[in-house]
Amino acid sequence: MPDNLRVLCVDDDRDTARTTAESLQAAGLDCLVATNGEDALARLDEGHVDCVVSDYEMPGMDGLELLEAVRERDEGLPFIMFTGQGSESVASEAISAGVTDYLRKTGTEARQFLRRRIGNAVDQYRAERGLAETRGRLEGLHHHAVAIAGAHDRETVVDQALVAAERILDFDVSGVYVLEDDTFVPLTERSYRPDGDLPTVDDGVLGHTYRERESVLVRNVLEDSIAEPDQPEFRSAVSVPVGRYGVFQAISEEPHAFTETDKELAELLVTHVTQAFDRLESEADLRRTNEQLRAILDNTTANIYIKDRDGRYQLINDQFRELLDLEPGEAVGQTDFDLQDEEYAEAVRTNDRLAVERGEPVQTEESGEFEGRERIYYSVKVPLYGDDGEPVGVCGISSDITALKERERELERQKERLDEFAHLVSHDLRSPLSVARGYLDLVRDDIDHEHLVEIANAHERMESIIEGVLTLAREGREIGGKQPVSVEAVARDAWANVDSGAATLTVEDDSTVDADRDRLLQVFENLYRNALDHALPDDTDGELTVAVGTLATSGFYVADDGVGVPESVRDGLFEAGRSSDSNGTGFGLAIVERVVRAHGWTVDLADSADGGARFEIRT
Repeated sequence: MPDNLRVLCVDDDRDTARTTAESLQAAGLDCLVATNGEDALARLDEGHVDCVVSDYEMPGMDGLELLEAVRERDEGLPFIMFTGQGSESVASEAISAGVTDYLRKTGTEARQFLRRRIGNAVDQYRAERGLAETRGRLEGLHHHAVAIAGAHDRETVVDQALVAAERILDFDVSGVYVLEDDTFVPLTERSYRPDGDLPTVDDGVLGHTYRERESVLVRNVLEDSIAEPDQPEFRSAVSVPVGRYGVFQAISEEPHAFTETDKELAELLVTHVTQAFDRLESEADLRRTNEQLRAILDNTTANIYIKDRDGRYQLINDQFRELLDLEPGEAVGQTDFDLQDEEYAEAVRTNDRLAVERGEPVQTEESGEFEGRERIYYSVKVPLYGDDGEPVGVCGISSDITALKERERELERQKERLDEFAHLVSHDLRSPLSVARGYLDLVRDDIDHEHLVEIANAHERMESIIEGVLTLAREGREIGGKQPVSVEAVARDAWANVDSGAATLTVEDDSTVDADRDRLLQVFENLYRNALDHALPDDTDGELTVAVGTLATSGFYVADDGVGVPESVRDGLFEAGRSSDSNGTGFGLAIVERVVRAHGWTVDLADSADGGARFEIRT
């Protein structure tokens, strides 16, 4: 379940609305209650809401009319129709109108299903918002990169970068720091100046970042040894080396204020700063000696090059030369058509000409095939002029953004997969199942037959399979933010969430892992249910012991003293749909394997000391 999740429950029956809200609050959700559409819209205007759960039939404004009004405010806000009344036509109309999900209140597990649907819907909504936000921030950084690339001095570069850090990356407190006599000094008045003595090259996060030439993400100063001996005037930070010049750092008084994405975007911004500093020094050194220019160019990880008006390379840095697998001086006089496929070369040549024709820096994305794979670069092309003021060529700086683009594409593919499964499961499968249940209720009014119970059980099993398929599909996405988590605490919380009957849980020891806590909770819950459903022979009274402990190597295990796993299902144990129980869905362990793999861990089956099953998860 996502963190800090607020739900608005709308139902004209106040008792029903309160019961639904209490059920969701028991699962850790923050709930608001409204008894009509006007009240609901007022609540939305008052503050942040992550999901709306609404009845269909309500006096005045019904559920579909409320949905339309909500969509006018926020096209993507999750809206779940949770109704005791309705039909296939209502469900179809709701889905056509853009409802996120449609769920009947019938059945004892309806509110449990509702909690899951809310979590899934908000996960997808936040992923889509995150994707849009990342795209917007990248576009904003590209815009500011032009100003940074065209700056004529360091102060302008830094001020432009810090404006971008504040407006685009939402870094409220940041600065660029350079060394003077082994002490870090803030560049320009926009850089944050710490109270007291300025840090030295041997101290804290700034010193480590500069010495090791590596970016640092400090989630909590009080728990990070790198931050010593920094003063606790800030609790979290992201720190990025600015080439050999100094360090860019953003800080916050709150712990866990920065994410890995923040660090990557800061690195991209700092790349522009580094390139701008390189360019300024290059232009100065170009008036002196070529040897000095080469030293500057080869201290950056970006591809830097100079071409004449005909596209012939006059100079490239070692980073670019090594990428092309050329000997020193071998690139001079060659064009992109000599070094690349014609399609790539023609696009690069077009951008070179554009910079010269416009007489100003040009920013663009370019592709090329290097070391056997296609790479994507963010390039800034700056026209160069001779003594007579006429253009003589271009200077280019190209930064590899392949990883960021691949991540963006993966998020897009993930969204498409979720949309496909959500449509299939929510409409194409659930709608006819809802109709079948309705007809079964009608038959029960007139006929009392034992086979009707079997039909109802079959419907419930179909619902379980549908829920398993949807959950399994959505577990393929990336996990949320990792943080240190107590294995014992999560194990005990998960045990409280399952119907354990006469079984008992023992936690033999504790350890800490970096994990998405909600996903780790799901791993334990599914392993417990697997043990409770499969570990006991049919003639027992339900007594089973499940043990959780730490592996000698890094990781933990979940073991039971049951009958163990049959040899016939061991090979495909983690495959979706495989189960030794004819009534099982076969999705539980498949979800375990996907969540574990998403963390970068592994899961294996072994035999427990008591002859039962033992699942070992190595982190």
